[in-house]
Amino acid sequence: MKVYTLGTSHGDSTMTRLNSCYVYEAGDKTTYCVDAGAPAEALIRRQGLKIRDISALFVTHLHDDHAGGLVGLMKQSMKYPDGRQKPIDLFLPESLAQYTLEAWMATLHLPIRADAIRFHVTGEGLCYEDGNVRVSAIRTRHLLRDGHPVSFAYVLHFKKENVKILHTGDLRADFSDFPAVALEEPFDLCLCEATHYRPESAAPILRRAKFSRLIFVHVWDEWADDAGEARFLSHFSGTQYPMQFAHDGDVFTL
Repeated sequence: MKVYTLGTSHGDSTMTRLNSCYVYEAGDKTTYCVDAGAPAEALIRRQGLKIRDISALFVTHLHDDHAGGLVGLMKQSMKYPDGRQKPIDLFLPESLAQYTLEAWMATLHLPIRADAIRFHVTGEGLCYEDGNVRVSAIRTRHLLRDGHPVSFAYVLHFKKENVKILHTGDLRADFSDFPAVALEEPFDLCLCEATHYRPESAAPILRRAKFSRLIFVHVWDEWADDAGEARFLSHFSGTQYPMQFAHDGDVFTL
């Protein structure tokens, strides 16, 4: 299977990094997206992937850099339905989002068709399963509404390849909501954000994580060049698995 890091910036796009958008491709070429920061549909097509092959899209939280490209992606799904076997299952972390998206799409004269998009509200635990992947959601406290967490990390277990991935989403500044499952179960890969905390806060926890490999995404400006990457990674000396930074357009094979 393959992992595409299409957009790897923090809350603002930069000259070299665009907003958060990640694609996981199973062996049969079916794809699964986590986050759709703008310009998600353009990044997906530029990589040579097909929007009609997306089976499900999981939004970690409703900040613009993670969800601002949803309208463009939904438009493309409705505009080019040929070859699609079923609607894209779109998992939103707040129920308010469906109403808002439907209203905005109607304003743009693009009413949502049920054969193109199927809405779900993400909840804790198992949220999606098909022949390729089993996806579970873990609440984080990066984003709160009325004091309640409305942001998620995701565990993706690709069954045929027997590959298990942790996608952290954005975390709190003290790293206290890093998913505890990473200390309890082995993972083949973790995609971990690198903006909202200092590396010295994360190092003691990540040294204990049971990963085979970790890739940092959602990269803050301080770490965005070669020297910055080296400074960041220097805090993790003694970690027993490889760590690296992703860049826009990288493809990782597992």
